[in-house]
Parts: sequence; structure tokens; C-alpha cells
Amino acid sequence: MCMNLKFNTLVKLYQDQVYTLALYLVRDRCEAEDIAQEVYIKLWENMKIVELMRAKLWLMKVTRNLCLDRLRRRALESRLPVDPEDINEVTGPADSMMYEQRINRLKSAINNLGEPYRTLVIFRDIHQHSYRDIAHILELSMDQVKVYLYRARQQLKESLGEIEI
Repeated sequence: MCMNLKFNTLVKLYQDQVYTLALYLVRDRCEAEDIAQEVYIKLWENMKIVELMRAKLWLMKVTRNLCLDRLRRRALESRLPVDPEDINEVTGPADSMMYEQRINRLKSAINNLGEPYRTLVIFRDIHQHSYRDIAHILELSMDQVKVYLYRARQQLKESLGEIEI
């Protein structure tokens, strides 16, 4: 498969996942777009070594690492963190105001999770990655993924109370 075709195929297949992961982690649409572009630049530069069957894992790992670098830089610059309420809907308009409030509350609770909990919830519960894939992307053991995900969900449960989505 020629490099251009392989690159275009991978971008088309995974662009939504790259962008939404970046948006959840950096909480800013412009920064998420910039990070997605950086991911594609890195993909282009590494096309010869990125295996087609493992490209999704590679892209998610690179996206997460670029987001964490951006957040570290932001903290070093002593900027105020972005308010979780500034995130616009990723999933589209809700059918009712009550449902929309619940979704916003859930997003805020996810955004308030510390790392690696936030990333684990996004990978598993939003993007539906397998435990094995998550372990590979985050360089954790399967047991660590399961334990951390359990703890993340417990924190969400405590923070949300009896909310039903």
C-alpha cells in the first residue's frame, strides 16, 4: 500500500477518536485541533514503522502523550486551567434539557478525574477500547488497567451520586 493511501486511510478512520480524546484531555477545541494536527504530522513522519494493524493503538498513544505534554506546558506557564464547562457538546444536542444537564455533569465529573483515571474512562467507556489495547497504549499491566478503571468508576459514582443517564 502506498504511503499516501495508507496515511489518508488511517486519518479518515481515526480522526474522530484522535480529536475527541484530545478534546477530553485538554478541554479546549483549538488546542485539540492543534494536537490532532501534530498527531498526523508524527504519523506521516513515522509511516514506514507504523503497522497498519496497530495504527489505532499508536495514534491513541501519541495523542495522549501530546495532550499530557501540552497540559504540563500549560501548568508550567502558570495559566489558569480551562473550566470544564467550556467544553462544547461532543455528542450533539440532547433530546431534553434534563438529559443535557446529566451529560454535562458526567463530562465535568470525567474531566475532574486525575490521570490516569480520566484517560482510562475515555479509552474504555467512551471509545470502547479493549483492556488489552488500553494496557498497551498506557504501558500498564492488565491488572493495573482493571484496578485503575475500577477506582475511576468509583470516583465517578461518588461524584455523581444517584444520577441516571
